[in-house]
Amino acid sequence: MAAVLERPESKPRVEPALPGRLRGFQSGAREIDDAPMRVHGTLPGWLRGRLLLNGPALWELPKGQYEHWFDGLAMLHGIAINGGAGTARYRSRFQHSEDYLRSIALGAPALGAFDTPKHDRWFTRVISPRNTDNGAVVMARIGEDWISMTETPMVTEFDAATLTTIGRVRFEDDLHIDLMAAHGFTDADGNWWNVGIQLGPKSVYRLFRVAAGTRRREPRGEIRVAQAGYLHAFARSERHALVWECALRAQPLSLRFSGKPYIRAFKWDAGGGSMLHAISLDDGSVRSWALPPIFCFHAVQAWEQGDEILVELITYEDASVVDDLRLQPLRNCAPQQVLPQLVRYRLRPGHSDALPELVAAGVELPQVHPARIGAGAATCMWGSGLDPERRATFLDRTVRLDLRSGERRVWQRPNAVQLEPLFVPRPGSAVEDDGVLLVPTLADGDTGGMIGVLDARSLEGLAMLEAPQVIPFGFHAAFEPAAQSF
Repeated sequence: MAAVLERPESKPRVEPALPGRLRGFQSGAREIDDAPMRVHGTLPGWLRGRLLLNGPALWELPKGQYEHWFDGLAMLHGIAINGGAGTARYRSRFQHSEDYLRSIALGAPALGAFDTPKHDRWFTRVISPRNTDNGAVVMARIGEDWISMTETPMVTEFDAATLTTIGRVRFEDDLHIDLMAAHGFTDADGNWWNVGIQLGPKSVYRLFRVAAGTRRREPRGEIRVAQAGYLHAFARSERHALVWECALRAQPLSLRFSGKPYIRAFKWDAGGGSMLHAISLDDGSVRSWALPPIFCFHAVQAWEQGDEILVELITYEDASVVDDLRLQPLRNCAPQQVLPQLVRYRLRPGHSDALPELVAAGVELPQVHPARIGAGAATCMWGSGLDPERRATFLDRTVRLDLRSGERRVWQRPNAVQLEPLFVPRPGSAVEDDGVLLVPTLADGDTGGMIGVLDARSLEGLAMLEAPQVIPFGFHAAFEPAAQSF
């Protein structure tokens, strides 16, 4: 039997009891140590490694609760896959961040969150402001060290094999960063790149790099703006970092002093439009292009074509998606009001405006072959899809999209939620879609979370991995190949 770690701090107040696939938005996940998973179907023999999942898992506490899907206290899930033996094993651990420890001790959200207000006093916010380090969004590597993060500068290291929290990463520099993209990039040499924002009367976006084996953030370029936009990610082409400036703009005084939830200290400014900035990786120089007002979480990719730069973004016409993803409407099956659009922007020298082209609609959480990031254009992508007729109220399909022809292939479980499809390439293959997709999913009748294993080209279902509990709905995943993890 699986060893369930019965720790007092891991027992939430669970409410409400949600039906069917909506259980993924419910607190109650347990810490489980090394449990076997049932394997339905046949795993590819070459698939060996550890699937790492991250996301919120605890929204209700005895004296208070979080308000948004993005807010819950983070849990890591590790799935060790041995395709040759046809086996998989599961474990889970809460991230023991400072926010987690304080919130569990208080019995209520201690440091505030994306859409949950802070509970500290005004004097504390002035003298000693605290940001959450609840790294529920993304996992990445600095060299061989695994880290998790959200949209603050606080980064937490963890052990990928045991999921144990190692502790806060202490950067050895004086770089001033108030906000930071959740999505950085780890390059082929193990260096980690990211973008942070220094807020003030004039705000500054700062591109930085942390070299493998170090803890020093090296500035590589900056952009000065009147008001910074909401920052979740950035893109990278062969020679540039591409930073989009959303029309949802930060109000620095409100972020510092008001005690409002993080996202409520931003204001939609359609009249100010949006911008796309290209920072040269060679010399830090910046070129900028104007866009209509957009809201954007994720990029598909960026690449260079002659003297032009092309960027593909998943955009929204406004920021109403933030409200659509609050817990109450999600738990009540309210449909998402605005569908995402995949837009390709052409950035031309000598022009001040980006030239947009609509590529597709209704897809989010995009993936391309990791070797294509910063190395030329990918020709296909994968993502989670929304029903364009809104008959389903949440992500309910896995999509493969040909970025040249627009051909779309779909894999769909009946009455299920399907989250980000993580692409794992077949070792040694140079073919762009030769590999598998690992898709977290939950259907109405499932007893535990299910991980779909799909052929990445055809979207044929190869296997399903059944977890010993419902895995709460998270956002992003990572894969550690067996040479490192076993």
